[in-house]
Amino acid sequence: MRINYAIQIRALPADRLEDFVNDWLAQRCKDYDSHELWRGTGDLGRDVTGYLTAKRMEGPWDNYQCKQLSKMLSERSAFVELGKIFMHSAAGEYSLPRSYTFVAPRGVARAVQQFIAHPERFRTAFLDRWDTDIAGRLVENKNIMLTLEIEAKIQAFDFTQIHWLDAARLVDDPACKPALVKWFGEDPGPSPRGVVPVEIQASESAYIGQLLQLYEEEGPGAYPDAAAALACPKWGTHLRDQRTRFFDSVAFDRFYRDSTPEGYLVAFKDEIYHGVVETHGDNHPNGLARLRQVMRQAAILQPSGILGKHAGPQVKQGTCHQFANEGRLPWHR
Repeated sequence: MRINYAIQIRALPADRLEDFVNDWLAQRCKDYDSHELWRGTGDLGRDVTGYLTAKRMEGPWDNYQCKQLSKMLSERSAFVELGKIFMHSAAGEYSLPRSYTFVAPRGVARAVQQFIAHPERFRTAFLDRWDTDIAGRLVENKNIMLTLEIEAKIQAFDFTQIHWLDAARLVDDPACKPALVKWFGEDPGPSPRGVVPVEIQASESAYIGQLLQLYEEEGPGAYPDAAAALACPKWGTHLRDQRTRFFDSVAFDRFYRDSTPEGYLVAFKDEIYHGVVETHGDNHPNGLARLRQVMRQAAILQPSGILGKHAGPQVKQGTCHQFANEGRLPWHR
């Protein structure tokens, strides 16, 4: 039975929810140049910010406001939290964010959902209710009335870019998978098999070039390119097997790079490397013997962690071809 991670997210302390959201944003590299966690007093209405460019707060940015509450985010709290952004932006602390997202694990009140669904109604309510419902709740013991500067910020902000996420929606975001793996031990599942292209790719040219040298050493004949080896009865099947292993390892890398935290794949490859490096360095009668012994060793390795659970022999063997590609463990010396 699948674990309900939404329940576990709702149980996180407030500061840990901010850390969790920060880890979630770390995976959204396609969306952001970088991200930042603001903690404690003086955050100026920001919890976690995502930056679209290297200019960070001086360029376009998104704000994620984390509200770990015992109940749904209320209408009043939503107005006050968003009001802080208009107040601080009007004071020159920062530009308006591109978007604003309430991360409320238990969800938002129906009134908040209705306002978010009707952006211009939300803007009008901000202007109408600022002095009566918001002004006295932004700063302790102060009344921040609606100034022309604050009103200008409210008019300038794109209210269609206000969103909300509860724990269930957060869990369903594919970019959340690495955070679930890191925080709750979620199993990302098996990777897909690799697809071997008919044409030799630039990404595999280095290790294939080394294999062609091994084939020439063993004989018979010369192999100026992969096509010649593939057409050879003696080496054709061998080369096809090596390409299958290589592209299985590439698919494995791609899948877990997107579904596990940064560092998991690096640790997996380090274990493969250290599991075969001594075998690679042993005295062998020739390069082909070296390759075969390393492949045998790689196949029986049992790397630790969730990636080791899903790494079949061909993935571990293909990872060795990646090392040959990089020059770390070349097949031909």
